[in-house]
Amino acid sequence: MGAHVFIVNSDTIQVTKNRLVCAVVKDKGEGKLVEKTRADVLADLSCIREGDRIFFYEISVGFHGIFKAFGKPFISEEEIEFNGKYLFGNENNPHYKEGDLITPNRILIKPFRIFKSPISEMKAFGRFISAVDLRSIFYKKVLGRGKSITHLFPEEEQKLTKLLSEIKTDSYEPIHKKEVEFDLKPNSQNEVKFEKILEGYIIQNIEEILPKIDDMKNLEIECFANYVPVTIAGGNLDIVVFLKDKNGKRNQISIIELKKGKLIEKDIEQLEGYIKWATENLAQILKENNKKIEIDLINNMSIIKPIIIGAGINQRALNKLGRYKLSSKKPIVVKYRLGKDKIDFEILFS
Repeated sequence: MGAHVFIVNSDTIQVTKNRLVCAVVKDKGEGKLVEKTRADVLADLSCIREGDRIFFYEISVGFHGIFKAFGKPFISEEEIEFNGKYLFGNENNPHYKEGDLITPNRILIKPFRIFKSPISEMKAFGRFISAVDLRSIFYKKVLGRGKSITHLFPEEEQKLTKLLSEIKTDSYEPIHKKEVEFDLKPNSQNEVKFEKILEGYIIQNIEEILPKIDDMKNLEIECFANYVPVTIAGGNLDIVVFLKDKNGKRNQISIIELKKGKLIEKDIEQLEGYIKWATENLAQILKENNKKIEIDLINNMSIIKPIIIGAGINQRALNKLGRYKLSSKKPIVVKYRLGKDKIDFEILFS
């Protein structure tokens, strides 16, 4: 369904490739910031579905190969070893030393295509069209964002695969693991404590949630990603979902903006800007013939479907919807409501 780039270092790549497991670093410290970071990490990990392609990028070295996700993301505090290198689940693991990375957030993988030599960063990003071909990775590198997982859209995956032997492995099989869960306990305003918790929950359950809030017209999900960089200036779309028809043609791109509190007027204004950006970027069709790139803008705004979700909406935001500039692209406005162990969604405006 999707593709993702995992950032690894010289130690973790050895364990990752040979024990067939991706591991993402644990949040450090205590307090609310750590809770938010944990939700951020788990939201990224929850984007991955079985069969998704995973590219491994070693810092300052390059891309090592392509794997496929196997099973669902999980959390395990076990120590994993290969040839004297380790992935640690907690500080009590036998070989843990102070300062080592702790990576309990995991997903199992299978080898798909392994490169004899890493594909260098220069070859992948040193081209004048990198900002177009590999937008998701390129913008994060320019911004210096150190996220361990970057989600790729289908065209980016195709380009990266084009740029870029089976190996003998001793795969890791977890003994103790638990499901990825998000803390749904409300704050004093009966909202999620952090927007990232709402994002992670939706990503984790998007196959069930999206049809309830969006008229998918017999379409199916092609791929999706969270925290999608909008510009080098630093904006981000919370969730983007590509949908295709039964013939495999992409017919809709849903962009989902999230707010943990009630929606206000500036949230509606922000969404208008995101729709314009998605029209100019995500809805473009790139065609490359004889080393010439052409951009087909025929199917642009018509396939963008905006959705905005919050704990409710105030009157000024409702008034703003009545004056909405992009009249053909009025958003679906959704209210979320926290339950004991789930989040319910109600359409307020469509």
